Amino acid sequence: MHNVSALGRLSSQGRFFALSVIALAIAGCGGGGGGSSGSSGCPGGFLTCSSGGSGSTATDGTITLSLTDATSGASSNTLSAGKPLTVKAVVKDANGAVVPNAVVTFATDSALGVFDPASGSALSNSSGVASVNLQAASLASSGAATLTATASVGGKSLTQTVGYAVSPGVVALSNLTANSTSLSAYGSTSVSVQVLVNGVPATSSQAVTFSSACDTAGKASITHSVSSVNGVATATYTDKGCAGTDAITASVQGASSSISLQIAPPQASNVSFVSSSPSSIVLAGTGGAGLSSDSIVTFKLVDSTNSPIAGRTVNFDLSTRVGGIKLNGQSSGTAQGTTQADGTVSVTVTAGTVPTPVWVTAVLADNSAIKSQSPNLTISTGRPTQDRFSLAVETFNIEGWRQDGITTHATAYAFDRLGNPVPDGTVINFISEGAGIGASCTTTSASCSVTFTSGEYRPRNDSEPSGSVTNGRVTILAYATGEESFDDSNANNIYDAGEAFRDLGNAFVDNNEDRVRQAGESEIAFGKSGACPAYPADGRYDNAPYSAGSCDGVWGQAHVRRVNLVVLSSYVIGTVAPSTFTMSGCTGSFTFRLSDENNNPMPATATLSMDSAVTYKNDTGDTVKASVSVSSGSSSVPNTSAAGGTFHTFTVEGSKCQTKPVGTATLTVTSPSGSTSSRTITIN
Repeated sequence: MHNVSALGRLSSQGRFFALSVIALAIAGCGGGGGGSSGSSGCPGGFLTCSSGGSGSTATDGTITLSLTDATSGASSNTLSAGKPLTVKAVVKDANGAVVPNAVVTFATDSALGVFDPASGSALSNSSGVASVNLQAASLASSGAATLTATASVGGKSLTQTVGYAVSPGVVALSNLTANSTSLSAYGSTSVSVQVLVNGVPATSSQAVTFSSACDTAGKASITHSVSSVNGVATATYTDKGCAGTDAITASVQGASSSISLQIAPPQASNVSFVSSSPSSIVLAGTGGAGLSSDSIVTFKLVDSTNSPIAGRTVNFDLSTRVGGIKLNGQSSGTAQGTTQADGTVSVTVTAGTVPTPVWVTAVLADNSAIKSQSPNLTISTGRPTQDRFSLAVETFNIEGWRQDGITTHATAYAFDRLGNPVPDGTVINFISEGAGIGASCTTTSASCSVTFTSGEYRPRNDSEPSGSVTNGRVTILAYATGEESFDDSNANNIYDAGEAFRDLGNAFVDNNEDRVRQAGESEIAFGKSGACPAYPADGRYDNAPYSAGSCDGVWGQAHVRRVNLVVLSSYVIGTVAPSTFTMSGCTGSFTFRLSDENNNPMPATATLSMDSAVTYKNDTGDTVKASVSVSSGSSSVPNTSAAGGTFHTFTVEGSKCQTKPVGTATLTVTSPSGSTSSRTITIN
């Protein structure tokens, strides 16, 4: 069957290859599932085989298989990536006539070969030929496999096999080019590369990966994965501010190729202020918790598309250096910074010794026409001063003596020695003699508030200065870390030795409103232990008491403080004084003092009304009722903490009196809760 002497003349390597091919041919021809008595071999050579199938005879029909190169059409049983084989099966019946429209199913090892169409089946044509393409499963596929074709003819199943070898494909990239290798800022170009498999353009689609350094940095974009078409893969590259040389790399199956693009830098259009953090700084050594003497001022450089520009130098300067303000630690001269990837550049401003507003200017180093200025940056003491610290109460006299949960608000206001708002977030603490109050608040625009709520403890048996009230008056204290006030005689905005100042001792809750700390009154210690001066005669510290023996005679930090009152008023009338009035004519106007059961004002906004039982005789001798009414402006209780209550006026009116109006009138007070209390007023 074979020429052994010729085989013997082959080299050992050649003999091995020939034996392999012969083995594949034998497997292909003898693999018909048990052999065919009607076929003695593979007619037409070992690449073409026919068989009647397993257990069949020549009268069952035949399938003849052939493998050819899909491109050249030459017989071949070697498959590799990019070089598919065409598989043809000729189907004949038992009489040797071709069978059209027969369904032929092809199968093989899917790890080595795949079919096109993927179903691996085809319909024989009028010549009895069914064909599919066989492709390597992958570029790395390697080995030998058997291909099987199966068809049904005349009710009989026919099967034929043929062997083939798969060799790995060698992929390479060639001719990586860009439509333009010099781009303007933010321009685009196409980048193409040829994909070769085994030295020829790939006929099957290959996934090519494109990348670039600027794409990785977010300064450009490129199509990352592209499938080749007719052996060429094309990506789109777009600049996003790369500004320089960018290396583009194409890669596939371990092969790669690179090319460089030159990209023009974008043209700066504007530098703008971004932020000052914080926007208010304090003199060195005067800050407290959360305060800083440094501010980071940030600008941003952009082009005409508002895209950030990196790597450019910006010069900074200050509008003033009074008091020794520094810029990036420099006491004089301009400072420089380089814009970052997001176009931002920052400079640090450090406060000097003088409170002042200051501006930062930013100028592009290579184009002085592009410049900007920050908004006002404030340099202040940063802490409240006693003379500019105050405490207000929304409603002094709330209906809280007999009711829990009645609320009002206490608001503290804090400014520094120049009258500037203290930095937002400054903490102010609160303490109350009784009832309940919020522990603290933080300032926004120099003020903040807490809620005062009625409830126990309700003060009783206090000895208030008026001597007339013992119950229901609640002292509240607001305090914060600040500084003692001084008289700036040389107007340099800082304290100098010898300047008059007002020393402060420990703050305390002045329960009985006498400005002298008594045993049991809560005190906030500050760590001083010297004699304290008398309160200023102008009364400015009447509501800012301090404990004796807790001063130090040195200007500096202290708890700034104020006290105020909330009255827990009752709806029950305690006093109407006087309650008897004498008429001097037909009409009369009278004033009385009204207080609650503790001699405090009745609740704010409580309304007063009067019911008349006062009569007189008119000019016809008839007895008629006089009009009794609370005067305008006296018909409700004002917002006040005055000890002893409030004053109100009422009017008695008659008409054409023969006798003076006399009798009684009933005064009724209706509180905000709707509760009422009444007293009788006598008119003589």
